[in-house]
Amino acid sequence: MTNHPSSGASVPADLRLSGTPNFRDLGGMRTSDGRAIKAGQLLRTEGPLYLTLEDIDKLHGLNIQLVCDLRSEGERAAAPNAWCDGRAIDLLHFEGSADLRAAGNDAWEALRANPSATGARRAMLHNYRSMPWVMTPHLRIMFHKLMEDRKVPVLIHCTAGKDRTGFVVGILLKALGVSHQAIIDDYLASTPHIDHRFAGSIIEAFQETFGFTPNEDTVATMIGLDQDYLEAAFASAAEEAGSIDGYLEHNLGLSPERREQLRAVFLD
Repeated sequence: MTNHPSSGASVPADLRLSGTPNFRDLGGMRTSDGRAIKAGQLLRTEGPLYLTLEDIDKLHGLNIQLVCDLRSEGERAAAPNAWCDGRAIDLLHFEGSADLRAAGNDAWEALRANPSATGARRAMLHNYRSMPWVMTPHLRIMFHKLMEDRKVPVLIHCTAGKDRTGFVVGILLKALGVSHQAIIDDYLASTPHIDHRFAGSIIEAFQETFGFTPNEDTVATMIGLDQDYLEAAFASAAEEAGSIDGYLEHNLGLSPERREQLRAVFLD
């Protein structure tokens, strides 16, 4: 089931990045108690490969203190965050998260047996369900940096800015008290910005691992967004921890008191 948000997240013209259109500021998102995320404090985007010089100037003007890079070592080597060089920016690499579509994991091996759009969707669901557990140790570090070290503004990204970024941003928004529907709407707001630029890595992985080129439907499934994917990640966290609140508290160390501490950082 693929749904689309009723209204996509808007970015002021002076903050749009021409080379990375899947960039946005989550300032203004409302929480259940009526507060709002402060402008310019929580940013999400795709990877840095297509950043222009003008884009880099805009990023430098945002006073970003922490960049959470969710990509694998290979992805970082191919497109490093060179725009951070020489600046007092804390780069947090989610080591071990790697690319959850990487050859060798269970989902990828299942895709080998069924390289169709149906098989690709199963692989995506499998990977999203793995995200809460693969990401846990890195999320704990991230929350420490945000609260104890006050490393804000923060920029969170992977390669396309949709899957890994969608989950990590979603968990952060859950901790802040943003409604489930608003989180889903923000996740799906990336839909217009996912295009052929992100198909190449999927095609290359198929060719290197399986020796053939996947069909268009399979590629489209793997680079697309689906509400069911993010729902699967949240469901996996809730099933193992008893609830999302249980996951936040027991797995990520976010007691109610620490969640209030987090809200003091981000909310008006």
